[in-house]
Amino acid sequence: MKVTQEKRPGSQVGFNVTLDAAQVHKSYEQTVRHFVKNVQLQGFRKGKAPRHLVLQYVGRERVRAAAMEDLLNDAISTVLKDADGVEAISQFEFDGEVGDLVTSYNPKADFKFSGYVEVEPTVEVGPYQELKIEVTRADAEPDKVTETLEGYRKQRATLLPVEDRPAQLGDVAILDFEGRDTEGEPIAGAAGEDFQVELEESQFIPGFIAGIVGMALDETREIEAEFPEDYANAEIAGQKATFTVTLKELKEKELPELDDAFASEISEFDTLGELEQALRDRDEQEALQACETNREEALLKAILAETTIDLPETLIRQEVEFLIKQSLNYLGQQGMDVKNILNQEMLQGMQERSRPEAIERLRRTLALAEIVRRESINVGDTELEMRVREFYANYQGDKKLDTQRVASYFREELLTEKVLTWLDDQNTFAWVDDEGNSVEAPTFDAVTSAEGNDDAVELSAEAATADDEADASTVNDAAADTGNEANAI
Repeated sequence: MKVTQEKRPGSQVGFNVTLDAAQVHKSYEQTVRHFVKNVQLQGFRKGKAPRHLVLQYVGRERVRAAAMEDLLNDAISTVLKDADGVEAISQFEFDGEVGDLVTSYNPKADFKFSGYVEVEPTVEVGPYQELKIEVTRADAEPDKVTETLEGYRKQRATLLPVEDRPAQLGDVAILDFEGRDTEGEPIAGAAGEDFQVELEESQFIPGFIAGIVGMALDETREIEAEFPEDYANAEIAGQKATFTVTLKELKEKELPELDDAFASEISEFDTLGELEQALRDRDEQEALQACETNREEALLKAILAETTIDLPETLIRQEVEFLIKQSLNYLGQQGMDVKNILNQEMLQGMQERSRPEAIERLRRTLALAEIVRRESINVGDTELEMRVREFYANYQGDKKLDTQRVASYFREELLTEKVLTWLDDQNTFAWVDDEGNSVEAPTFDAVTSAEGNDDAVELSAEAATADDEADASTVNDAAADTGNEANAI
């Protein structure tokens, strides 16, 4: 057997293989003997039928196909075993069509084939020390507290019937509707009766709410709207639709007074002033966290700009599958019946949309992993145990988690935190505002988790439970990904 090995794009290692006629014929004879030994023909004891009758009974093409399959399996196994420094992460893929191999196969002649496997990519990481990196500073929005309080008032508003005016933004409408595509055919799932919706543009697809504004009670109207390009159902994403809408009821919101009584009703604070201060503190914490995120993003962007990684398709596909699984879990948690709406076209659309993010995540992870390797950064057993214990102490879900996967997940999390902290110390950051003007650096010593201030506003039991389940799902899903991206560091 003669084998030549070559590097190919996409972290592929190619093989050109030639099997001499003697080896091909030997493999063929072994396959024939197997059939003769195991085929039972009428009038003969098992294994005693004449060779030519067995070949006639089984069919010469079937024997040839089986012989070629055995030959290829043995050859590929030997090639990969003997390949110098090749650790395959994918199955061997043939160049061209397998049918061409069948056509070229001759039990008495040399046999040639070629193909490839994918391997872990080589990471040529860019400079990651002594960089000067520009970062945009995030600050708390001055009107955020007022907007938040208005949101709480709307949540607790009293709905009063409206009969003497048309619909306007901010109202709550009860309506029947049915959507049709550009061909006039009904759109599956785009219909409802006694459907309640708040008349805010963000509550429905573009054009729908605007079409309802101005409608009178019991009026029926044709409304043109368009599904967003990133709509969950890929079959109708980006398409225009016509909705027949009947306005059955209309209600307006009567907001509660914004005073101490309201503050004590929705929070643990006795006065409105205390609640406002707590919200300001939370906004400051969130702004500092946004600054941390901006710094991390700018740092990684600077490193990746000079980093070269020829990603294999196998890793990209695995990462896309992981992202889709996360998306479907999220949709399920939002009450969407994923199993009934998911089809091949929708799945293909999700794969295409997830691919850029998958590539970016892999590039980041593999670059950080290379820095971890070069700088010998590691996680101690004690700190890992403490992180896992902390998670389980706060875990309130009823889903049983795989302990090894949880530990693996938090090991990767700690490694990521450590390498990012190390990189922060090795580089210089210049802080600017949204317009690029130099500003003072934020004080990160004050950063605490924004979740620590969630008590400023009362949360329903349902919302708290959903958050717990989402956190557990994130840990378990990511921990299950130990075969590729999550286990790269």
